Amino acid sequence: MSRVRTFAMVFLLWTLLGVVSKVAFVALYFTLLDIDGIGSLLLVLWHGLRLDVAVAAYLTAVPGLLLVASVWCPARFLRLSWKAYFAVAALACSLAYIANLGLYGYWGFPLDDTPLLYIRTSPADAMASMEWWQTAAALLAVIAVTAAVIRLMPQLPSDSLRRRGKQTGIVSLLAVMVAALLLPIRGGLGTGTNHTGSVYFSTNIRLNHAAVNPLFSFVEAVIHHQDIGTKYRFMPDEEASRLFAEMTTANTILPPPSTLHLPPSTLHLPPSTLHPNVILIVLESFSDTIMRVPGVTPRLEQLTREGLYFTDFYANSFRTDRALLSIHSALPAQPTMSLMDIPRKSTSLPSIAATLARNGYSTSFYYGGDLNYSNMRSYFMATGFQTLVSETDFPLRQRTGKWGVADGPVFERMLADIRAHAAAGPFFMSIMTESSHEPFDVPEQSANSVIAADKVLNAFAYADRCLGRFMDALKAMPCWENTLVVVVPDHLGAFPDEVDNYQLWRYGQPLVFTGGAMRHSGRCQVVGSQIDIAATLLAMLGIDHSEFIYSKDLLDPGAPHFAFFSFPDAMGLVTDSSSVVYDNTAGRIQSASGPGTDSLALKAKAFLQKLYDSLD
Repeated sequence: MSRVRTFAMVFLLWTLLGVVSKVAFVALYFTLLDIDGIGSLLLVLWHGLRLDVAVAAYLTAVPGLLLVASVWCPARFLRLSWKAYFAVAALACSLAYIANLGLYGYWGFPLDDTPLLYIRTSPADAMASMEWWQTAAALLAVIAVTAAVIRLMPQLPSDSLRRRGKQTGIVSLLAVMVAALLLPIRGGLGTGTNHTGSVYFSTNIRLNHAAVNPLFSFVEAVIHHQDIGTKYRFMPDEEASRLFAEMTTANTILPPPSTLHLPPSTLHLPPSTLHPNVILIVLESFSDTIMRVPGVTPRLEQLTREGLYFTDFYANSFRTDRALLSIHSALPAQPTMSLMDIPRKSTSLPSIAATLARNGYSTSFYYGGDLNYSNMRSYFMATGFQTLVSETDFPLRQRTGKWGVADGPVFERMLADIRAHAAAGPFFMSIMTESSHEPFDVPEQSANSVIAADKVLNAFAYADRCLGRFMDALKAMPCWENTLVVVVPDHLGAFPDEVDNYQLWRYGQPLVFTGGAMRHSGRCQVVGSQIDIAATLLAMLGIDHSEFIYSKDLLDPGAPHFAFFSFPDAMGLVTDSSSVVYDNTAGRIQSASGPGTDSLALKAKAFLQKLYDSLD
């Protein structure tokens, strides 16, 4: 059993190294982190343990295989391999942990691949900002930590296993232990896998940074690295800036006045409700196409008649992670990357939640699934949401689907929180539904036998019923008269099942503003997209929205009105009279309608180029 003990010791020592690095980090940046006693430190260590054990699992995989091989292979060769591996692994850990300690005070974010950029482009300049003694101290620290790790690591057992039965038993056990490393590497059995943002737990972003394992964040950044600043260089910067200015300056891309069915000045809230409660409902995979199937979405259709219904509205992307950023932060989706996968950038975005929090709102986000999926936790935690509710906040008996908790119990939790906190002041609640996502394992069958026989339509019908029940309960509450509800899908999903990304209808979706705080209802045919929700909502509330540079107030007749969307590796631009879809890989217009499509394609290129400029 010496090999099993050695395996366990290797895993525990790699884990301990990550934990000790956090203690050192907190000690060095104690004042900067605004640590509130031992409790905050323990939270940093507890939440950070997720990535510490993930790194330990990665680093234990090779020793585990060597332990298996040691049952049969010559001992001398394996001992040399064992020592060489630990020397390299110890050096890598030391470099990552020491670099993170040294650089965080300058950069303010956990270690990523930025040092590689500086070393690759100008190594002399990269070292020029360091004093000689700082360089010497860093080198000595790396050497000392590397030596300590090598010294503490156990040696490869050399005892022989002569009996075949004993060999088989030990090999089988070690094989199972090596395979089990996939659990901490992946982060468990849930739908979400480990990301840097998996350890985010606080509204204090620096405490989240303290919990990050720098070796993990470095490797993740290298794997997901894109030279953002060099992508999509369609034209000189001056020309791109000029075209972008035309798209963001008033009276340049406007709908005919006749398409505004209601006078814009009457669509804003009365002064008595300038600070209403706000509920934002993001419907998984809904679109205007599912609304055309009789009997599937009667409650959503009812809301389009009760509220202000934007009929020429578009999704910005084809994926939930992109949509959530477009809806909450007014960030246009990117064709070949998701900013949600880059916590250093996603967590610095403006957001509706952060803006409302600064204006006295309590903020909370609800999702029945795993918040670590697609790095959602880090984004929502860092961009103004004070409370996050996910599958772990529900009993196991309610986690009935592959994605977690069905929409019904999540809406019920929201209603309970509204009842408990409605009198405490204005609140902003956002929910991402999930029951209408494949595999469509919902807990109820539709009363319509035709719909019930189709699992896809049945799932959408269930999600629609949950939405309706929530709205009925909300209307019965005293706070209804002072509540504004915004309903929007994230993107077209599983219906219809054959979707051509190059077709404009693929991105069409409803947007509804409703609630007791709304004075008017009707249909509004202004062209817009998810990035326009922030400016429109905040303008209704009388709150400045200038930090959302891509967002346009849909109710402002002087604002430019258009919709931009993207998908791998293409983009589209829509106005009231024209539309164009441009394939970046082929370098040509894939589909177009209306006049001036060449000019519209040029503006789409400028828009995407300036977007990547702002992300660099």
